[in-house]
Amino acid sequence: MVKWLIKSVLIRLKPIIRILAEISDLRVNHHCIAQGQNPLIFDDAKNRNIPKSVYFNTRSGVIRVGKNTIFGEDVKLLTGTHYNIYEAKKHGVPLHFVPEEGRDIIIGKGCFIGSSAIIIGKVTIGDYAVIGAGSVVTKDVPPRAFVAGIPAKILKMFPEEEIS
Repeated sequence: MVKWLIKSVLIRLKPIIRILAEISDLRVNHHCIAQGQNPLIFDDAKNRNIPKSVYFNTRSGVIRVGKNTIFGEDVKLLTGTHYNIYEAKKHGVPLHFVPEEGRDIIIGKGCFIGSSAIIIGKVTIGDYAVIGAGSVVTKDVPPRAFVAGIPAKILKMFPEEEIS
């Protein structure tokens, strides 16, 4: 009874906590919510394999997650970037310009993204790929590959027979 009462009170306080956090310049992560104007798309509607600590930045592109993809804790998917002084001059835009599209992150089905991995768009991760914990992915990952490191490199390819 007490547990239910506490949960009921906390659910009612969520909107107030969010307002107080925003006024105080504190970030509150929302489960499976994109931070940015582009969409976050899940092929698996249930999203059961995504911890609350996973951060989806869709400032500069779409993020699409395939079915049965599993995430570890504190994974960051970042589409956002900004131009440095040389890129800004080249493109004729203000310093630290942030593109609004074109840096999509596409993750295939059956992937495993290890804890604290960072995926920086524009990248495509193939079906059944495994991203090692703490890795920084900046380039495309082929299907059935195990990548790890900073930057992530292919360490192993899984044969088709092992995955069905």
